[in-house]
Amino acid sequence: MKGLQVIPPRFQARVWGSRDLRAWYPEREREAEPVGEAWISPPDGPVLIKMLFPAERLSVQVHPDDAYAAEHGLGRGKSEAWYVVAAESGATLGVGLRPGAEWSELEAACRAGRGAGMLDWFPVRAGDVINVPAGTVHAIGPGVVLCEVQQPSDNTFRLDDYGRGRPLHLEQGMAVARPTSGGRVAHGLKLEESGVLLATPYFQIARYQTRPGWTLEPDQERRWIVNLAGKGPIPRGHLGELAPGEALTAASAGTWLAVRTGKL
Repeated sequence: MKGLQVIPPRFQARVWGSRDLRAWYPEREREAEPVGEAWISPPDGPVLIKMLFPAERLSVQVHPDDAYAAEHGLGRGKSEAWYVVAAESGATLGVGLRPGAEWSELEAACRAGRGAGMLDWFPVRAGDVINVPAGTVHAIGPGVVLCEVQQPSDNTFRLDDYGRGRPLHLEQGMAVARPTSGGRVAHGLKLEESGVLLATPYFQIARYQTRPGWTLEPDQERRWIVNLAGKGPIPRGHLGELAPGEALTAASAGTWLAVRTGKL
């Protein structure tokens, strides 16, 4: 390993976040306000990688694709994916419309504060991967810790925010919302197995279950490595960057996610 660069987290206050992140960041005190996200990738990176800590439901929302964003002066679109790091019993995520729900009813339901009831909510557990392409209506429930990988964009249209008083973006959201291939990914790997979890046009995600002395071989692409469990050169819940041609050697057993924009 020539020079692993550890990226300091950038913590983001969110109304739905947690006031206690010490299980992941023991150096922090109890939070003065809810913190929902730790941004753990470089600010100038081609992907944005986050840790999410929802204590309450996130809004029902949708993200535009690249074409809509460019046409409306919003930069780039936002496709994302979630890796479920931890999940309490009964924790659920909502992705797409539930069976039998009609798209023509979505806007009225959101205006009436019933948008969450239109979603397809399903239980999740550690190791699940959820793909959320641009245009997918979605929400996140409490009781999970997620590692989110996304296009580096903050273009989010809220459709229903449960009366929190934040602005909604129904016109824009309904313009981009559509059926997609979003949902749980059948990656075929058991929790203790390593391998590629998801490949999209924007990023690829692989998981490595490691033992002491394990080495991630050098590569010609930039890679971002998240330590989710175990001890190593990257603190748990942080991220490190490997430049092209660099390797990573694990000092102990652990669980790692590797993200890159090239082909895995």
